Amino acid sequence: MEFEVTMADIARLPRAAAQNLCKRCKLNPPEITMRHEALCRDCFIIYIRTKFTRHMEPYRVKKHSQTTKKLLLATSLGVSSTALLDILHWHRALQVERARRSEYDVYVVHIDQTAVLGGDSEVEDQCLERLRGKYTQFEFCKVPLEEIYNLSGSLAVEEMVASTGGITLDSTSTSTTSSSSAATSTSLTKLRSLLASLNSRASQMDLINILRTRLIIEIAKQRSCEAIFFADSMTKMAAMVLAEVTKGRGHALPWLISDGPTPYGTQTLVRPFRELSKSEITSFITFSSLWEYTTTTLEATKNPPKPPLKAKNQTIDEVMEKFFDDFANTHLSTNVVKTAAKLEFADDRDRVFRLGLCEICGLPMDEDPRVRKLKNVKVEGEVVVGEAGSSNGGSGSSNGGSGVNDADARIYCLEPPVGEEGLKQRRCYGCRRSTLGAGRIDWPVNNR
Repeated sequence: MEFEVTMADIARLPRAAAQNLCKRCKLNPPEITMRHEALCRDCFIIYIRTKFTRHMEPYRVKKHSQTTKKLLLATSLGVSSTALLDILHWHRALQVERARRSEYDVYVVHIDQTAVLGGDSEVEDQCLERLRGKYTQFEFCKVPLEEIYNLSGSLAVEEMVASTGGITLDSTSTSTTSSSSAATSTSLTKLRSLLASLNSRASQMDLINILRTRLIIEIAKQRSCEAIFFADSMTKMAAMVLAEVTKGRGHALPWLISDGPTPYGTQTLVRPFRELSKSEITSFITFSSLWEYTTTTLEATKNPPKPPLKAKNQTIDEVMEKFFDDFANTHLSTNVVKTAAKLEFADDRDRVFRLGLCEICGLPMDEDPRVRKLKNVKVEGEVVVGEAGSSNGGSGSSNGGSGVNDADARIYCLEPPVGEEGLKQRRCYGCRRSTLGAGRIDWPVNNR
């Protein structure tokens, strides 16, 4: 009797014992299913470290290298940054074991935002002490966010206090500490005044994120660090892409999410977790027994706090992060991040040269879409020349019938008209929306 064996028949056959083992080592029972692949604990940790190592090629040990590179790791004391700190420690120890030297040193910086966002600063101090005791090869520093207003002053004292593990300084530095405290108080007043001038919580959080990034970059400059490591996961980066587009900074996406140089200076940004989801990093923390070295708990990751009751109090970042956390599909996050990373504007460098940087976020300025409709736009003093050769002064009349107001166009993407520098400052569209109604603000960072 003839019959045909189908795939369904094969699926019903009893599976071999090897099917109940890890798909990679075939030795241990699986403990996690990662991207449709059942892995044991050891193979999963190797997978995470392999993803990280792909981004460390510029920092491998070179035979004839005589200098040690300085890297800065920005830590929030959360899950991702603690995982990155642990893997960096492993990678550096591996270099020392194999080559008897390491190519880099790591300077770990935590930005304290409790003065403006609330929270328990003592909990952060205790977490930093535990990290300092575990990763003795690294240097740790805690810097308040308000130090962005006086980088050259009390920042050195904050570093001294951090390096002594919170030990009180001797009597010779009492006056220095006192003056530092006074400067910090003044800076905190300025920062709170800045945030109070904004009309929404979303605007406040947007500027706090910008200030935190700029402070980290300024610290890296002072410490001569050539690269800054951020622990942004693929999930967080996907949320950031959609959030920044919604805020009006879509024109700056290549600068925001791509690894490489920044418009702020020579420092390079590196995000070695850009190919890992948040859930994978959380599993790594669990398997490596690192929960005690974070300010987050496993229960908090499983049951995150509810957002503010009123929808108007939620920021677009929080909405996007919640969306990608709830939508447990790594393919969606991957597609968003990889698609955004491919974006590149042919005239990006030229645009930076022509238009400069936004005085708030420090990213390249964006042009008014109405101005882009004019081909070969040239700015000559107070005159805008369009394609047809027609021109208008700063009287507010339209240019060449295109509906472009000369003064508005220059306020948007170029220098403001003479006499209007006070309120109409040089801001990109996203920062103009965040600072809407704030008038002239005391911004601590000079981007020009």
